[in-house]
Amino acid sequence: MSAYIQAAAQISIQKPLSDEWLTDPLVYEEPFRRAIEADYKPFIDPVSSRRMGKILKRAIATAATVAGESGISSPDAIICGTGLGCIENTEKFLSAMVNEGESFLQPTHFINSTHNTISSHIAVYLKCNGYNSTYVHLGVSFECALLDAFMQFQLGRIRSALVGGHDEMTSDYFNMLDRIGFWEGKVASECAVSFMISDTATPASMARIREVILLHNPGKERIEEAINTTCKKLGIPRQEWVSPPSVKPVFGESFTEPAYELYAAAVRMKKNISPDNVLLINNHQDRETSLIFISKC
Repeated sequence: MSAYIQAAAQISIQKPLSDEWLTDPLVYEEPFRRAIEADYKPFIDPVSSRRMGKILKRAIATAATVAGESGISSPDAIICGTGLGCIENTEKFLSAMVNEGESFLQPTHFINSTHNTISSHIAVYLKCNGYNSTYVHLGVSFECALLDAFMQFQLGRIRSALVGGHDEMTSDYFNMLDRIGFWEGKVASECAVSFMISDTATPASMARIREVILLHNPGKERIEEAINTTCKKLGIPRQEWVSPPSVKPVFGESFTEPAYELYAAAVRMKKNISPDNVLLINNHQDRETSLIFISKC
């Protein structure tokens, strides 16, 4: 069973909703950089936009973009992964509670602070009443969402899915994580990536998802065993699966950065500047490992 990426879009520290990063990437020296905002007017009316946090605007803009490019306006499922959720609205709500007490709290920050707000807003925007889920598992949140979608395809429950990886970062939370040595020396950033995936290949398909695997507390031997077993099942020798350089220097580091890895690999495959078979490996703090096998269509 395979699934096919029909469209992908990003809003990041690179030019938003664009693939210009591939030939003319923006370079940053500072340790923390927030995403470059897109023009949201084509997607969200000004009144609604004022009530939305940045992460919600980015999610809707990327989702609307892939829906338009793929021609799938109402997918069977909307599944998102987020490590921190709408943390900026959460901070605003908690700060207001501390400073003003519980008597004068505005509901907007609370409503927009829950993690599943992202998937819900996308569903309302696309008028999609199908399967809707959110995964919050820190560094493998996106892969959990992708695995869910892949399993839904395998079970024949859906024919299309909008899968996203979304995270924002505030200065306070960046500093807190920086003090405990969380970052790997790359630019800490934010994530907004949406994919439209279907069970059928088309001439416009970007890449073919062959397998998605999550491993908990694996050693090197278990990881290699999982890779070799999958290669045998897919009928493609291990040496033909290439793991590309990380795109963290381009898009920065966040809890859902693996969404950028898949996005970059799919873009390169579509432009025929990638090996035929790519293996994406994410090892989060030596506790959770994800393996994503993708091929050219």
